[in-house]
Amino acid sequence: MGQPTTVRGLLEVASTWLKEQGVDEARLNTEHLLAHVLGCRRLDLYLDIDRPLDDAERDRFRGLMRRRGARIPLAYLLGTKGFMGHDFKVAPGVLIPRPETEQLVLSGQAALAGREAPRFADVGTGSGCVALSLLALVPAATGLGIDVSPDALELAEQNRAAHPAGARLRLVQGSLLSGVEPGSLDLVLSNPPYITPSEHGLLAPEVKDHEPAVALFDEEGLPLTARLVREAAAALAPGGVLVIETGFDKASLVRGFFVAEGFVDVETVADLAEIERVVVGRRPA
Repeated sequence: MGQPTTVRGLLEVASTWLKEQGVDEARLNTEHLLAHVLGCRRLDLYLDIDRPLDDAERDRFRGLMRRRGARIPLAYLLGTKGFMGHDFKVAPGVLIPRPETEQLVLSGQAALAGREAPRFADVGTGSGCVALSLLALVPAATGLGIDVSPDALELAEQNRAAHPAGARLRLVQGSLLSGVEPGSLDLVLSNPPYITPSEHGLLAPEVKDHEPAVALFDEEGLPLTARLVREAAAALAPGGVLVIETGFDKASLVRGFFVAEGFVDVETVADLAEIERVVVGRRPA
């Protein structure tokens, strides 16, 4: 990547090199990593564009750039990812929050509107970003974050402790809703694995090579989602709502799971890209 020593020089040379490695938004990635090394905002880089870096700063930056060039996700290198106005800690082994998942939270918020002291479960809580974001939007709610992964729960606990709404979230290790008392919830929401083996080759290296497979992949026909819908039908109180995120071409399949388990008012909600992203259904009262 050459031997520049200033912010200006490093931005130019490093972003060009990163683009050659096939990384999308190479300049933006370079800015984020350089600002991370210098402990400043991206804007501050341009306010002191000719600032020289010392040897330790340059070495750290080059190390991060090499890892990004190897397609390690930017969020893992930075250690945080923004989601619905809050920065959440992220780490290898835990799914990185994505903008399209905001629709899952908003649909959950709509489902809880008008309910007094509602209780919900976030199944496959990962970093805890969905549960904590929903709690921030619904101050009367209490949440249960469930995950099978100890690594995910450890990270979710760090995010819970740092979040203003964290006191209303309880984290437990478990497989879907198997340990939840029947009829005890007003809402179940989840972003379960929905990528099938046949789609593996369509994914970017950042996703298929570095994010946790257990959080990404289900078998053809989405049997895990089908099981989740079945268990949610038991865990929800009468009138309770199930909200599930799914893939761009799988909403029809997931709607079928809802109908088969007796859910009513089943509908699909599109994300900002107009992709059918979230399926919502209600348990009969």
